[in-house]
Amino acid sequence: MVVGGTYHLVHSTLNLLLLIIPAMVANGTPVVVGKLVRRPHPIDNGKTFWDGRRILGDGKTWEGLIGGVLAGLIIGAILGVALSNLPFWLETGFWASLGAMIGDLAGSFAKRRMGLSRGDPAPLLDQLDFYVGALIFLYLAGAKVEIVPAIILAPLVYALHRLTNMLAYRFGIKREPH
Repeated sequence: MVVGGTYHLVHSTLNLLLLIIPAMVANGTPVVVGKLVRRPHPIDNGKTFWDGRRILGDGKTWEGLIGGVLAGLIIGAILGVALSNLPFWLETGFWASLGAMIGDLAGSFAKRRMGLSRGDPAPLLDQLDFYVGALIFLYLAGAKVEIVPAIILAPLVYALHRLTNMLAYRFGIKREPH
């Protein structure tokens, strides 16, 4: 019984890891897009919320949002070809990426409400907002998202996010290492 339960947990965790790969790519794409676009268009159009602070800030742009979703969709297509199930992976890539981008926007909204500026650190929120958003959207789209594998993967997602941000900072792609 334990062996079967362990097998299920490992299998579910690895499946979930595959499902969130498009989200991880989507989350990192806006930084690259930001380097390529001369005059990005902030999603909040410079507007402030009732608290007088920006809704999202200049770092959240339409170009980054669209670029992130498209990049995740491309990764979904690659996974679909590699795993011989293109329709499933196109849909998964789309929902995981859109969820990641919405999660990231929600994280920025929360940071602005806390009085944090663009680039100010918000431990855990900065690293896991996109992950939670992706999980929610995948679940709502009908994917099998189990809580224990999601919790097991959270430290890995956190570590990968930190590592890629430090590398992006080191190579001058990002202004801050978190």
